[in-house]
Amino acid sequence: MNSRTRVVVLCCDGLFQRSLLERIADQFTLSGVVRHVMPNARGSFLSRAWRYRSPLRLLHYLRWRKLMSHYEEQSRPVIEKLFFIDGRPPATPAHVPIIDVADVNAERAVDFVRGLQPDVICVNGTNLLRQPMLNFIPSVRLGAINLHTGLSPYSRGGNCNLYMLLEGHPELVGLTVHHISPGVDSGDIIFSARPKLEPQDTYEIIDAKTFHLGIDLVLAAIRQLQEGRAQRVPQWEKGKLFLRKTGYVYNPFQRVRVNQILSEGLINRYLTEKDNFDAGVRLVGEARN
Repeated sequence: MNSRTRVVVLCCDGLFQRSLLERIADQFTLSGVVRHVMPNARGSFLSRAWRYRSPLRLLHYLRWRKLMSHYEEQSRPVIEKLFFIDGRPPATPAHVPIIDVADVNAERAVDFVRGLQPDVICVNGTNLLRQPMLNFIPSVRLGAINLHTGLSPYSRGGNCNLYMLLEGHPELVGLTVHHISPGVDSGDIIFSARPKLEPQDTYEIIDAKTFHLGIDLVLAAIRQLQEGRAQRVPQWEKGKLFLRKTGYVYNPFQRVRVNQILSEGLINRYLTEKDNFDAGVRLVGEARN
């Protein structure tokens, strides 16, 4: 049954985010969406084509596209099972006010959210919250939470699970639902959890499993906020910060390399030596998988 708790979501636009919006709208009152959109992020067709003027680079790109098509096709049945309803992909709920912004901290975005008078703000996949949006959050009745697709405090920043797999740490693949703070994915934790990993998983399947579990825990966190019993567990170590400034520059070819590492048996080794891998890994509010 739909609750009258008013939720405003700040997110990027993607299949997983649309599923998040649908499920929030089903259980709560989705009052509005601030959608983070990067205009012309990839440049014009000519500028993109110019990047591949080198025959060797073009060959490398075409090989990457072929491999990624294989992995995406292999992953599609699992993703559809997790996120599609009666064969239909998730969609942003109709009649919900939406604005598109290049920066979720813009005054326009803050004014939009303020006018909706939310009880909770939920964030996923946007640029880092800064002023003046952070100044507004204390006035939100139940506060603001973030769905971070990384296992804080062990990993913070962008593409955390990708980099953890690249570095051979499947035990640190997971998600965190935490209260918003001024830092990067550093707020007090409500839930942290890990998806169930299986030997045949591709990176795309692991990503989908993680996000699906994350949506479940976002909904649980909002219910706990309603009831006044959401945890605030301070993060107990700094962990790794996966950002450009710390030397982690995302490249789509990294996805192919992760899939190669997985096909070489990383998950099998993890499952065989699970106790050793998991030693010292602490989760909040969820049983260890």
